[in-house]
Amino acid sequence: MKKWLARIFLLLIVGLILAGPHPYLQLRDFQRQAVIGVVPLRLQDTFTVGWVHSVELTPWRETYRLSGLSQMELSETSFRSFGAGVPADFPDRKAVRVTVQNGWITVSGLNERRDTVLYLITRDDYTLTVGNASWKLSEVLPLGTSLELSVSWYPWWYLYIHGLEERK
Repeated sequence: MKKWLARIFLLLIVGLILAGPHPYLQLRDFQRQAVIGVVPLRLQDTFTVGWVHSVELTPWRETYRLSGLSQMELSETSFRSFGAGVPADFPDRKAVRVTVQNGWITVSGLNERRDTVLYLITRDDYTLTVGNASWKLSEVLPLGTSLELSVSWYPWWYLYIHGLEERK
């Protein structure tokens, strides 16, 4: 009888974990405070926002990872040339590494935690990449949108209501 109850209890716990909340990257229109969509995350996932710098006209990428249960951490930023807006002063200089590889200057070890991140999508060159999935953000939302990114936890079925379709 005790083995039977233990198996039922274990099955119930596994069921609750599978049906319970999961982390999602949430995209919101900051001005209208409306959900644009969500992308499922795993605890080890990173996601990258890329664009072409408006002054330097060179590619730029910021890569984030999940930090804790509901924060994002800017883990690295990569760009093709130094100029306007390029980070030059870092609070924790010991952890920061600057490398150059294949023409990309990458600053890693930033470990800057954030609850939300805002991007003003002014041109059609902004992209979001999570794992192997990529989205051209101008196809997901209108130009001029203030895009707010955050991490939220929702049930597994939330993806079927608010999920972004993968676009390559």
